[in-house]
Amino acid sequence: MRALAKRLIAPNVRHALRAQANHLRQRGVGDLIRWNHLLIDAAVRERLARGRYQMLDERAVLAARRSDTVFVFGSGYSLNEITPAEWDAIAAHDTFGFTAFIHQRWVRTDFHLIRGGLEGSLRWREYAEDFCRTLNENPYFANAILFLQGEYQAQFSNQILGYGLLREGARIYRYTTARGDGPPTRTLGEGVRHMGGTLSDAVNAAACLGWTHIVLAGVDLYDSRYFWLGPNETYGLDERSGLLAPAEVNVRGWRYDQVHNTARNGVVDIMGHWREHLERERGIRMSVFNPKSLLASVMPVYERNAPAEPAAKATPR
Repeated sequence: MRALAKRLIAPNVRHALRAQANHLRQRGVGDLIRWNHLLIDAAVRERLARGRYQMLDERAVLAARRSDTVFVFGSGYSLNEITPAEWDAIAAHDTFGFTAFIHQRWVRTDFHLIRGGLEGSLRWREYAEDFCRTLNENPYFANAILFLQGEYQAQFSNQILGYGLLREGARIYRYTTARGDGPPTRTLGEGVRHMGGTLSDAVNAAACLGWTHIVLAGVDLYDSRYFWLGPNETYGLDERSGLLAPAEVNVRGWRYDQVHNTARNGVVDIMGHWREHLERERGIRMSVFNPKSLLASVMPVYERNAPAEPAAKATPR
């Protein structure tokens, strides 16, 4: 146990120190002090607010799995092409969303992972309130288990919990980050890897929870569109309101029809290596739902007309 704690704590301490140093170098002393004020305020408030929520441990999360297949959802525009009959078939399995999938109104969501928001921004609250309002009011997330990053630098997660922005009684699991490159971790207690984007967090968590088939849907990567926006729109920042808003160019400077930032971070190669590792070492299959996704070059396309798998109740490990 002591050795595991050492392996987990030391990399996170080094990461935190590097982040502090980078922030100081890039933005100066004043901004570093303001940022740490945000971090400390959020961390303290989160501690005091825990009684407002159902804080779950790994055993409780493992027990919530109901099937052998899980659909992991990004927010790509191709989700609009899924038919009602296909959504019904998907609903026979567990569903796991991440980040902006909260805008969907198609399928019951069993698990949803949240990592970041507008970190470092002094106007974080406008975005956080809008995000949580969307999540709280969406009936398709009424019983979802929410995976939230659980570290000192998890500013967004600590803020939405500490300020009571999530609905009271929500089921929460706080996960830590396994720093460094490498294959997916084997247990949630080891943390989950964040490589190339939040997709890796969701896939690693799914592998830890024991699903034997992970299907990636709405992870298109060939453009920067999102399913709830118009066909010629992406997400930009409205400086006046502090909210993300429809735009032709996103906050990173890429047009809606240009390759998604996650692909530019190497996520296709990462998922290709992870698919090979999971299948070879752990017997876990990965596939992609959209045949046009860039991920189709590194993993099989999901067989939409394949016979449904029987639901299997997960047993705690």
